[in-house]
Amino acid sequence: MRQTSQSRRRVIELVAFGIGTAVVLFVLWLDIRTSFWQELVIVGGIVAGFVTFIFTVLVIDRVLARTNAKRWAPVTRLAFTELLHGFADEARSEMSRGHIVARHLAFDPDTVRLNDELHRLRHTVVSERTKLATTLSAWIMFLASSDLHEELLLHIAEATENLDRVRDVSLEVEADPTPERIAELEQLVAHRNSQFDELIATISRTLAELSTNPPATAR
Repeated sequence: MRQTSQSRRRVIELVAFGIGTAVVLFVLWLDIRTSFWQELVIVGGIVAGFVTFIFTVLVIDRVLARTNAKRWAPVTRLAFTELLHGFADEARSEMSRGHIVARHLAFDPDTVRLNDELHRLRHTVVSERTKLATTLSAWIMFLASSDLHEELLLHIAEATENLDRVRDVSLEVEADPTPERIAELEQLVAHRNSQFDELIATISRTLAELSTNPPATAR
């Protein structure tokens, strides 16, 4: 999914660059070969401003963004390392060896003490949400300053929403423990666990990329 999003972003950037370059070249050609802009002074001024804007977006902003990305690359690596620790099961993971296991929610619907199991699940959900909020609060502003991290932040936000959903459904199961509601809760727990697995994989890939090359663009 992440590779597809990056490819789509790259295609959009190339198309925008091509269109912008074509517009600039066309405007310059009109200025050199014709007297079109001399006859339409006001329009010429507007177009000149537009050309300056395109040049700034396509060239100057990219150069500055690449410079800033290289400057802040160590901090970016630190931020993603902290995020990785925030999602990993420290007892089962070996960070130095690249063996990272995500923390999973556990839910046993077959237990004879279902209410105790639901209470334990909600307690774990609250704990996970607190850990997630603590980790993100330290780096959210820095990561949000770059559109490169938008997809990851949205994924984390979705995972947080699903934690809330797990809590809500567990309360519904406690009030009405029908097989359908219990099955829904099982699916939510499994989906949340798969999301954390995906987050671990995504952050690990990002760290590997940052270790070799800093982000190409950031803002």
